[in-house]
Amino acid sequence: MTRRVLIPIAALVLLMALSPNSLASPANTRVTRDATAGSYLRYDGTSDATMAACSTGKRSQNEPTIAVDPHNTQVVVAGSNDYCAQIVNGDVWPGYYRSTDGGGSWSDSLVPGYPDDSSTGGMASPAHGSCSAGGDPSQAFDADGRLFYAFICFNRSKPINGTVYSARYLSDGSSYDRTVLIKKGSPSAQFSGSGLFQDKINITADQTSGLFSGNVYVAWSQYTGKAANNSILLSRSTDHGLTFSPAARVTPVEHGTGSFTDLAVGPDGAIYLTYLTYPSSSRPTSDIWLVKSANGGVSFGPPSHVASITRFDSDQFSGGIGAVDCGDGPFACPSGFTYSRFFSSSAVAADANGVHVVYAAELASGQSKVFVRNSPDGVSFPAPPVQLDGVATGHQWFPDIASGGGTITVVFYDSRGDPGYAPSVPPGNTAAGVNSGDVVNTFIARSSNGTTWTETQVTSEGSNFGWETHGSRRIGFWGDYLYVSAVGAAVNVAWTDSRDLVPGSDPREIGADDDHDGFDVLQPCTYTPNDINAPSYSSPAVNDACLSQGGLDENIYSDRL
Repeated sequence: MTRRVLIPIAALVLLMALSPNSLASPANTRVTRDATAGSYLRYDGTSDATMAACSTGKRSQNEPTIAVDPHNTQVVVAGSNDYCAQIVNGDVWPGYYRSTDGGGSWSDSLVPGYPDDSSTGGMASPAHGSCSAGGDPSQAFDADGRLFYAFICFNRSKPINGTVYSARYLSDGSSYDRTVLIKKGSPSAQFSGSGLFQDKINITADQTSGLFSGNVYVAWSQYTGKAANNSILLSRSTDHGLTFSPAARVTPVEHGTGSFTDLAVGPDGAIYLTYLTYPSSSRPTSDIWLVKSANGGVSFGPPSHVASITRFDSDQFSGGIGAVDCGDGPFACPSGFTYSRFFSSSAVAADANGVHVVYAAELASGQSKVFVRNSPDGVSFPAPPVQLDGVATGHQWFPDIASGGGTITVVFYDSRGDPGYAPSVPPGNTAAGVNSGDVVNTFIARSSNGTTWTETQVTSEGSNFGWETHGSRRIGFWGDYLYVSAVGAAVNVAWTDSRDLVPGSDPREIGADDDHDGFDVLQPCTYTPNDINAPSYSSPAVNDACLSQGGLDENIYSDRL
C-alpha cells in the first residue's frame, strides 16, 4: 500500500531551507558545516545572528547522536553539543542536522529555544529563558517518521537547574513541532549541597507493530548534590511525545550511584535499560547491569548483573589528583599528560536472537577493551562476555551498539595505531606527555550472532582527543559518547573528529608555562601573559572572533556503512 503524506506549509519551508547545497561522498562526511556562510538556518528556514555566527564560527561540536528514519531510511538525523551557539548566546546548545540522502550530505540548524532565539517556535519552547546552555543530545524516530530529540538544559552559574526536555519533529524530521518538559531540576550548586541535576539522557521509541507501538521512553541520571543515592529515572510517552509520565526510579536504592544509561526496544516491545554503578560500602565493585520491562515501561524487573569491571576512566592518568581532564597552565596535572575526559559506559541492543550489552573495561594489563555479553531473554546471561578482538596495542572506549537486518554493529574509538601507546598512558600521549599524533580512529565490529566479530576502521583520518579546544580553558573536551543507528540494512555511525582543527600557539604560554606538549591550538588573539600561578589568568570571551579561526574546530563526521 502506498502511504500518502501531507506536508504542511511550514514543513515545506523547512525542506527547502535545509536542502543540501552540494552532494558529498557518503564516507566520512562532515556533518557540521560551520565554515560555510548560510549553512545554518532556523527551523523555519530563516536566519538570525546565531545562525549567521554558527555558519562560519568553526567552533567545537561533540557528543554526536545519529538516528536512521524507519519511515524513510534515506533520512538520517544527527545532533551534538554545538558550541557555535556560544558566539551570540554565551553558551552551548543542541545542534540539529538532517540528511535526505542516507548521510551523504547534511543541512544544519539548532534545536529551537536558545537564549537569543526570537522565532515563534523558539519563544514557545519551555526551555527558552529558563536555561542558558543545552546538550547531551539523544534522538529516536518512531515508525511513522516522528523524531524525538531529548536534551538537558542548565545554567553554569547558580541556579544550575539541570532539566530534561524533548523536542518533537514531524514529517521525517523536517518540521519542528514543539518542545516539552520531561523532568525539571531544582537549584543546586554544581553537584554539591542540595538540588537536583538531570543528566546523561537517552531516548528510544517503539518502532514495532505491537501493543506499545509508538511509545517513547527517556531515561537519565538524577544527581542529588554529591549524595550516594543518585539514581536512574525513566519517563514514557504514550501519545507520541506530547506528554510524558512522571519520572519513576528504575535502579534499586542499594545500587547507589547509577549512570550512563542506554535503552533499546526488542522485537516484541520489551524495553531493556543498561547502566553502570560505582563502588559503594555495600558493593565494592564497578558493575554493568540490565533491567527489563515487559509492560511498556510501567514497571521493570530486578536488575540482571552483566559484569563487574575495572573502569577505564581518565582520572587514573592525572598523577593522583583525580582530575578527569588535564591541560596546560592552571589545568596542568602532576602526571604531565594532556587529555580530555573519558569514562566506562555500556549500551544495549535487542533483536530476534536476544539482547546484546556492550561495554569497555580494563584488562589486568591496563589496556581498555570492548566486550559484548549476550542474553537470550534480557534476564539471564548463560555465556561469558566476548572480547571483540585480541589486538595487543591501543585502548578502546565509548562503545555503542545497534542491530538491524540480522547484523549487530558496535562502534567505538580505538588507538591501536598509537606509536606512543602504553597501558599506563592516555590515548594520544607519549610517556613524556607529548602529542603522539592523530592516532585515534573510529572502528566498527560486526556480527551475525554476537560471538564472532569482524572489525573495520571507519575513519579515513585520525584524531587526537588531547587538543586543547575547550574555549577559554586550556584543556580538551570531546564528549562522552559516539553513536550508531540501524534500521534494516541502513546503518549510520557518527563521531567527533579533529581533522579540521588548526594547531598553533597559545600566547598565554610563555617561559616555564610553555611546555611544548604539542596539544596547543591556534589562538591568534593578543593576551596579557600571566604566570601559570597568577590568579589573574586571562581567557578570551566566548564571542572573541579569534576563536573562529579553526583552533577549536572539532566537527561531527558520519558514515553510512
